[in-house]
Amino acid sequence: MSRLADRLRRLDRAPSPGNPDLRARLERLDRPGRRVPLERFVAGTRADTPFGPVFRTEVVAGAGRFHGRLPVAALGEPPDGALRDLFPGELGRVDRPEALAFLDTETTGLAGGAGTVAFLVGVGRWDPDRGGFRVVQLFLEDLDREAALLAALARELEGVGCLVTYNGRRFDVPLLETRHILNRLTWPLDGAPHLDLLPPARTLWKPSHPDCRLVTLEAGVLGVRRRGDVPGSEIPSVYQRFLRRGADETLARVFSHNRLDILSLAGLLWAAGCAARRPAGAEALGVGFLHARARRTERACEALAAGLRDAPGRGARTRALRELGRAHKRRGAWREALAVWEEWATLEPGRLEPVEEAAKVLEHHLRAFDRALSWVERALGFPHWPPADRARLEHRRNRL
Repeated sequence: MSRLADRLRRLDRAPSPGNPDLRARLERLDRPGRRVPLERFVAGTRADTPFGPVFRTEVVAGAGRFHGRLPVAALGEPPDGALRDLFPGELGRVDRPEALAFLDTETTGLAGGAGTVAFLVGVGRWDPDRGGFRVVQLFLEDLDREAALLAALARELEGVGCLVTYNGRRFDVPLLETRHILNRLTWPLDGAPHLDLLPPARTLWKPSHPDCRLVTLEAGVLGVRRRGDVPGSEIPSVYQRFLRRGADETLARVFSHNRLDILSLAGLLWAAGCAARRPAGAEALGVGFLHARARRTERACEALAAGLRDAPGRGARTRALRELGRAHKRRGAWREALAVWEEWATLEPGRLEPVEEAAKVLEHHLRAFDRALSWVERALGFPHWPPADRARLEHRRNRL
């Protein structure tokens, strides 16, 4: 123990000129003016708030511009009937394009929790006065200025009728709500409609894309190819470097990354509307699944029938047949439902559900008892049924 104490005392002695102590080095790094100014790499101003200034940058994408396949001018149109039908709870009352706010955050970590801070918050909205899509970004230059950033964010969210995010229901919004609570502020959109596009995007595009990350869908659905982008996993370390040394070119690319995320988020909502208006292929199946989940039976039947004509694979086709059969069943279209169950049973002869459903339709609704019996006996010819399923089939056979 005494030897350890001696070593600690030696470390605490005055440093030699050629070996300055750690404290002095840290003090030099932390002196005002040592950090590279943000304005050297990012054009912006400092907006005043009751809690002090916050760095704010603003970029407007003109109506004549394209973001991949997205014509920016399309963002200046209010949600139409097809898009409202797809998301009635969120978009049902939105009658002006500027009432939609597309939000994305860059944070100090991806785990969430009270220790995670949103250091860059971007908000995209249609600007009718400037005739373009305006993206405002608020940046946290020092961690003790968070209240100023949140106050400026409340100003940017004034008049919002629906917030649109990508995985925001699980990450961005809970994080911002927590930061407001810790700063004794009120989240300005408490109770407002919130459309998290990630779950419907998975439903619409998962059959035709390997994953549903935003960067994957913007490439596959919108045709956007990023160059020189900063991977999301590296962004927290870029901000930590800014806090120590100041701005650099990589931080400027983080701002660009956030802007592209917001434009792509708006583009995916536009693409969902296009799919809803003209359902075809794998997108038609996704539209049908969304309508079926919301019990919009007629629309589900139309979209699923269109998608089945060129379903991308066996798995997607099986799911579509299941949903289409259930939709016909809900609307009492028994012959159409029977045709779907028969096609599904042919596609997957070892599945119990289409056999049972076909037998039920034949027995209870079409009163075709002989055909119902033949379906049940055909199913009993498969030896792999669990005992409970086999007992159920045998009970139906005996009744018929």
